[in-house]
Amino acid sequence: MGYYIGIDVGGTHTDGVAVDVSTGRVAAKVKVETSLDLYACSMAALEGILDKIPTDEVKRVLFSTTLVTNAVATGTLEPPGLILMAGPGMNPSFLTDTPDCHLISGAMDHRGREIVPVDKGEISRIVDNFLLKGIAVVAVAGKFSGRNPSHELAVKEIAGDRFDYLSLSHNLSGALNFPRRAITAYLSAALWRRHSNFISAITRAVRGHGVEAPLYLLQADGGAALAESLENGAETALSGPAASIMGADAMRSFEGELLTLDIGGTTTDIAMLINGVPLLEQQGATISGYKTQIRSLYNRSIPVGGDSEVSVNAGELSVGPKRRGKAAALGGPAPTPTDALIILGRYDKGDVNLSREAFEPISRELSLTIEEVSERVLLKLAEAIAREADNFVNEVNSRPVYTIRELLHGHKVAPTHALLVGGPARLFVPYVEEALGIPVEVPRHSDVANAIGAAVSRVSLEVNATADTSKGDLSIPEAGVYRKVKSSYSMGNLQKETLKELETLARAHGVTMKGYQPEVVESESFNIIEGYARTGSFHRIRAQVRPSILCKIKESG
Repeated sequence: MGYYIGIDVGGTHTDGVAVDVSTGRVAAKVKVETSLDLYACSMAALEGILDKIPTDEVKRVLFSTTLVTNAVATGTLEPPGLILMAGPGMNPSFLTDTPDCHLISGAMDHRGREIVPVDKGEISRIVDNFLLKGIAVVAVAGKFSGRNPSHELAVKEIAGDRFDYLSLSHNLSGALNFPRRAITAYLSAALWRRHSNFISAITRAVRGHGVEAPLYLLQADGGAALAESLENGAETALSGPAASIMGADAMRSFEGELLTLDIGGTTTDIAMLINGVPLLEQQGATISGYKTQIRSLYNRSIPVGGDSEVSVNAGELSVGPKRRGKAAALGGPAPTPTDALIILGRYDKGDVNLSREAFEPISRELSLTIEEVSERVLLKLAEAIAREADNFVNEVNSRPVYTIRELLHGHKVAPTHALLVGGPARLFVPYVEEALGIPVEVPRHSDVANAIGAAVSRVSLEVNATADTSKGDLSIPEAGVYRKVKSSYSMGNLQKETLKELETLARAHGVTMKGYQPEVVESESFNIIEGYARTGSFHRIRAQVRPSILCKIKESG
């Protein structure tokens, strides 16, 4: 027996669970209120779990935290220096308004051939300027650096160890899309210190509680990553919605198209599982307007939840988008859907008289009883969720996603069931079911679905490999592989080598080969023609260990 602990820091509550993955049994769960100190919330939940299970039987601890998401959303980033090599044909305006951004000479073509060399004197002057300004973290991004990183490495050589952290974009992703890769490198540098300090703090605290199990963080794609190996803190952004999706997968086996809804205090997260597989964003996560190359599950978060403010605007009842605090029944400053549940006798929390007082002005303005207003609030909440769920499904059917083969062949999805999780999810079922027009289920332990998702998520990885036999170059950036190949190097050779490097990465990230299922999700090969003659071939592969779960949760557990 061994326990996998999952801790999820949400906007309203921080949840913790311990799962025996050999049986799918939830052995312990806790829920604490989230405060501004996310570290303290995480530790309070961990301590609550450790009070209920033997410490020496903990096999893994995984944290899902809003630390990075909040930092990006509030703009509390450490200002990095930024060095870009955009080359011809690219307008780098997406980041040139960032302070201390420098466009320098140096360019590669799409095959990784140097067409403009870097100016080492120019780089030295910029590095010296950063140091004079007290800049301690720097991001470097060159177009097509995934196919030839030599220009980025030249900057690294000149910078030496004079900065606390140097983010090189070719280390972060081998996929094409220079703007997204540059922004990913920028966020990696801007978040490095906050991310590193958090890992150091939780490591000391967990070890101080006598837990020697490895520590993991949940990534935006729903996969686990060893905390000590995850250098890019931006990978943990949007881990809350990812935890919800993985938790839903763990709690419900479903053949078909399943809509998942996580109704929290502040937001509702909407996603979909198709035959138990989550959808992935094809391009990457968008984090508070920053379009990155970070792998992310495809979902939609809307500003409507149990603690959304209820108000009247131009004679119309509104729910959200603001959240001003707790429900009025619990001492909050405004009426909420939670108060509506309390007034109708469906939720036994707080002081119902405070809820009634909060709804009294709305009742007078609309000439309705407080009970009638409460019913309308819950219908409004459900209608808003259903409307956005419908928009989400339409988006899935109209834009590129990958991992689900049916969607790549023109299949139109149409969910036949919905799974509702989060807080008092069961209390919203009749309203949401009516609004959606499909059956809605609430699994056991739905109140800690996100923490369950964190506890049982497997490690996920992705590598992008290219082989240009005309040049004789092979690159697998995520694995740090750059080497020469013979002109006879084939697509079969590339696939074999790519999967071998993926396995090596997986082992380094703590993956056991039991249940290890690598897959090639994209591949292409074409001839290279130069001077009216074929000079070689270009092969490309994207392979992954897809996001998945360690076990299904037993309803009786």
